[in-house]
Amino acid sequence: MRFVMLGAGAIGGVVGGQLAKAGFDVIFVDPLAAHVEAINRHGLHLRGVHGHHILRVPAVTGVGAVSFRDGDVVVCSVKSYHTDATMHALRRVTPLELPIFCAQNGVRNEEMAARYFRAVHGVMVMIGAKRLVAGEVVHTSAGPLGFGSWPSGLSDVAREVAQAVSKTDIPSYTTEEIAVHKWNKMAVNLNNATFGLLGLSGQEAQSDPEVRAWMADVYDEGVRVLRAADIRFEGPPGLGSVEKRIRDLRGPVTGVTVPAEEEPKHRPSLWQDLYHGGGQVEADWFNGEIVRLGDAHGVPTPYSRLLLELITEMARSRERPGRYTVRDLRARLLG
Repeated sequence: MRFVMLGAGAIGGVVGGQLAKAGFDVIFVDPLAAHVEAINRHGLHLRGVHGHHILRVPAVTGVGAVSFRDGDVVVCSVKSYHTDATMHALRRVTPLELPIFCAQNGVRNEEMAARYFRAVHGVMVMIGAKRLVAGEVVHTSAGPLGFGSWPSGLSDVAREVAQAVSKTDIPSYTTEEIAVHKWNKMAVNLNNATFGLLGLSGQEAQSDPEVRAWMADVYDEGVRVLRAADIRFEGPPGLGSVEKRIRDLRGPVTGVTVPAEEEPKHRPSLWQDLYHGGGQVEADWFNGEIVRLGDAHGVPTPYSRLLLELITEMARSRERPGRYTVRDLRARLLG
């Protein structure tokens, strides 16, 4: 089994690096030439909660440079706004019916992959990861990866991939209802825009009572929408759903330490989108999902609507994280 990692950024880099460290055959495909060059020249530097490892893993800038073969497993971890183009390019270079695993946030990537390939699987990602410099990824918080066939069921290859991941430092589990878990993760991602707008790390946000109250309100709105839409959502085994996060955020601040150094700080995906200044963010796949569902089911969504508007504007203007305070957001919400 060879793992072809489409995307060598935060999630793809950490998961692929962990698989390589465990002895599996891995190749990275990433369009960022500087990142690919650094990996090939100096190895992938995998840092974070499980130490610092330098991994010699081949990397290329496009799927055309990969000679695909039977037994390959494709793990897609590109941004959601690149999924369709990535799957289209992959389909053009191979006639093989490769198993596709969407290790991405949001709940629409698998649908896009299924337009091109039959064996599509969902991966519920609960690890924290970031890529801030070329050739290096950082695993900032431990958590599981969940695997299942999309939208339901559990194939043999999903079991095999989960077993492979279990040999790394990342816990894994399997489920016949992966979509239910990915809807929960989508709800968890609703505050990714908050981190980008405020410029805060996960730990900084968790330590601030005003930010915690805002985050709880954002989540609460999302839960109301999902319930109105009759969409099931559950957290991974042992971690609870987004509703547990709401209860925790509305409680006292306990056990939160803000690191002094950058490496252990958790930087959610939209913070990283703004940091890299690419002009796009994934907010439409999180907050936009809630806004559209809210409109369809008559549920007001002022929080997600505001977050989507502001972070999209910041991305288009290529502003770095941290333009707003939580009080700014409250004032904007009140009009």
